[in-house]
Parts: sequence; C-alpha cells; structure tokens
Amino acid sequence: MDLQETWKKLEAQKLNKPVLGSLAIQKKSKHPVQRLKTLYLITTGFAVTFLLIFIALFFLFHEPLVKGGLIAVILCYFFFLVVNWSMYKKIKVDLPVDQSLKTALLHTYNFIHDNIRFQERAAIFIYPIAGTSGFLMGGSVGSGNIEKMMSTNFALISLVVTLAILTPAGYFLAKWLNRISYGRGLGKLKELIDELEKPE
Repeated sequence: MDLQETWKKLEAQKLNKPVLGSLAIQKKSKHPVQRLKTLYLITTGFAVTFLLIFIALFFLFHEPLVKGGLIAVILCYFFFLVVNWSMYKKIKVDLPVDQSLKTALLHTYNFIHDNIRFQERAAIFIYPIAGTSGFLMGGSVGSGNIEKMMSTNFALISLVVTLAILTPAGYFLAKWLNRISYGRGLGKLKELIDELEKPE
C-alpha cells in the first residue's frame, strides 16, 4: 500500500520531508493529529483565562464562604489547565513512516479519546462545585450576607434545585462541545487508521 497516497486522501499533504524514518507534521498542517494538538493548546488558553478571572473574583469578594467556593473553582481550573497542557506536550507530531505508523496513530487516537472521556467524567464532580460557587457569589451580591441567606431552607432548596439542573446540563453541553471541537479531528484520524488497516 502507498502510504503517501493515504496521507493525501486525508488532507495531509503539508508534511515535511522524512527525517530519520519519521514524518514531522508542520504546525499549520491540516493533519488531524496536528489539529487535535492545537485544540489542546486552545483549551489550555481558555483554562488560563478563566483561572485568572476567578483569581480576580477571589479578591473582590470578602465573605469566607464565597472565598472558599472560589478557591475550589480555582483549583478545578488549575487541574484542567495542567491536564490540557500535559496532553498538548504529550501528543507527538513526529510520526514514523514504516509499519509502526498505524500503531502510532492508533495510540494517539486512544490516548486523546480516553482523555476526553476522563475530563467529561471528572467534570461531573466539578460542576456542582462551580455551581455552588456561582450561587454563593450571586447570593452575596443579592443579599449582602451569604451566611445568613444560606441558613434559610429556601436558599438550601434553591441551591439543590440549581445543581440538579446545572450538573446534567453542563455534562451534556461539554459532550456536545467536545464532539464539535475534537470529533472531526478524531474522525479523520480514525479514517486514516482504517485506511492503514486495509490489506494491500
């Protein structure tokens, strides 16, 4: 099978010349591996931006309950920042041109697919934290005394209802966004792997 033809079929024409038995994908290439790697860099940028926003909010609110919620959110965003940056660094764009190409691409596909699933499952535990923090900030602005407000049954019931709605909504929204952002790249990568699995 002609591997170069397989690359061309999947819009991988913009490759550097092979060096020591590998293909170095250019950063501006439309190759699915490079696109997926770039997406992790973009996601890391979003994580940094929101992290800075919540750090700024931490200094704007003075009630201990609200500050505690913001610290939890800051730690969550720092966690996602580390995960996404780590993925960006680990995804390799120097791919072999011999028979191990399929193995390398399959490893990359499974690695990214598993990471996305991991982040979606981890977010299930983080959405309630973020929702609670947002609820506390809103309550602090609205009531001026969040501790007094949270001592009422109405506030506690409102918080539970809010989290019961936001947590599944956030989970399915994240899955939809991942499908839009990562789905195309993963689909192209799977097509390439399937092409390499076809008999010559």
